[in-house]
Amino acid sequence: MAAVMFSDWAIARLITIGICSFVFLKGLLRTAPYFTMKPPAKYRVRINNAIKKIEKDPGKNVKLDFGWKHGSVRRQMILASARPCEYSNGISSSNSISIGQSDKLHREEFVNKLVPELRRNKRVLYGFFHPYCNAGGGGEKVLWKAVESTLSKSSGNVALIYTGDIFATQEQILNSVSQRFDYELDRDRVVFIYLKNRRLVDSKTWPRFTLLGQAIGSIFLTLEALYKCPPDVWCDTMGYPFGYPFVHYFSHIPIVTYTHYPVISSDMLQKLQNMENARSLRITVKYWYWKAFMLWYKYVGSFVSIATTNSTWTDNHMKRIWNGLNSKILYPPCSTEKLVTKSAKSKRKNQAVVVAQFRPEKRHKLILKAFAHFLESLDDISLAPKLIMIGSTRSEADKDHVSYLRDWSRNSLQVPEILLEFRTDCPYEEIKSVLRESTYGINAMWNEHFGIAVVEYAASGLIPLVHASAGPLLDIVVPWDSSERKQAEENTTETRTGFFFKDKSDPDYNETQDRGKYPTLEELFITVVNLTDEEKHAISDRGRECVLVKFSDLKFHQGWDGVLDEVQRDFLSQINKREY
Repeated sequence: MAAVMFSDWAIARLITIGICSFVFLKGLLRTAPYFTMKPPAKYRVRINNAIKKIEKDPGKNVKLDFGWKHGSVRRQMILASARPCEYSNGISSSNSISIGQSDKLHREEFVNKLVPELRRNKRVLYGFFHPYCNAGGGGEKVLWKAVESTLSKSSGNVALIYTGDIFATQEQILNSVSQRFDYELDRDRVVFIYLKNRRLVDSKTWPRFTLLGQAIGSIFLTLEALYKCPPDVWCDTMGYPFGYPFVHYFSHIPIVTYTHYPVISSDMLQKLQNMENARSLRITVKYWYWKAFMLWYKYVGSFVSIATTNSTWTDNHMKRIWNGLNSKILYPPCSTEKLVTKSAKSKRKNQAVVVAQFRPEKRHKLILKAFAHFLESLDDISLAPKLIMIGSTRSEADKDHVSYLRDWSRNSLQVPEILLEFRTDCPYEEIKSVLRESTYGINAMWNEHFGIAVVEYAASGLIPLVHASAGPLLDIVVPWDSSERKQAEENTTETRTGFFFKDKSDPDYNETQDRGKYPTLEELFITVVNLTDEEKHAISDRGRECVLVKFSDLKFHQGWDGVLDEVQRDFLSQINKREY
């Protein structure tokens, strides 16, 4: 009897604790935004008094520390400031906030604007979460074009850039944007929020369980960003989804995503199942680890407000992963307008160009090996194009990779130096110059989710020789009907815009299906050097027209404008009604 009474008492206690915990957690999540976004009492008085003290010497720097509330105060100061850029937290990533020079000179106006009701023009803070904003790749091009479009949409829009590039000043980063991408931004409305813990999303930090480690690291990095300055709209242009629930609960703001490729996909799981040792303990454990990770990935997608993807391949995967989410394809900005020239029939050099970062997954080795075998098959080597490899090197490992490729091609493959050239970290103008004078453009990456370089090839009038997978296959080197100025249904000699190849080293290569459908790159070299000038011009013209219609900066700008319209229509009214 006593045992039964104790059991009933224990169950009642557990139920009570469960209910109380649920209510407490629910209340905590409901009030969480007030902790991250609502500034402390009398913060305006502190700011006003601090500026008053230096009115006779306005050039003097004034720093204020609001403790764990400094992010919410920085947010209000950006919303009220004459020049929001003066409220970047600096490369030291300090918690102290320096009052902007423009605002020190107009104290009364600035302090009044700290009261939301007294702001005549409402501002919206778009927070772009992109820890590697200064990397200079295709993903960064998307980021900065989105920023440019956001700022041009409305004078009240401000871009917060959450970055881990703590060794580059905001001026250096924006100068780099101008030099690399030719984008000129309203610098007064770009605010940099520097994050100290970017190493948490670096794969080198997690040599084991990399996916899980980076996912957890991205959560901490997201929390750091929210702590230092919460925005009105969260824009993830790099692909760190595991912080979305925290953005939602701690800020209650819309989440806009631009996905370049899924963190984990069904292809990865299928690849494990198809391995010869699929039933081994190690592969079985890995499969269920990835399976659990996929379920987590599905869950965080439920917090996304507006989802965009960069290609058909990515969009198909994301629709399967984030069930019920109506994602839209928004092709990345490829600046095709700036690459297309009127001199379409100009004489080009017999050159094949590879524009790709010097990393193993770009498969430079495959290209070099195929090129060497092609040279061996020629009776007259003068027919061979010169191979020029252009790419950026982000680390010492990348530079070592270039040195290895150079030595390997010369000593092992015996490729003549006159037919091979490596160019690293070239200015964009130099790359454009090489593209405009060359004939072929090569991309060998397997499952390249999009392939901006391939678009640049076609826009510059080159004939693309690309791997038959993902973006290049489904979106870029597609059959084109010039008379109708639209994509054709069949790939024929009259609609062709380039050539495809496959290789036995492809993870999904099928000897039966692929061998008869696609040549190797070595075989493709033989095909294209035998094209007539008329055939080359026809392919070049169709490819140029195709990418100009589909992948221009203007096309991306119009698409991103549509995203901003959706934010304004569905969420902006809620943003403007906030009490903080």
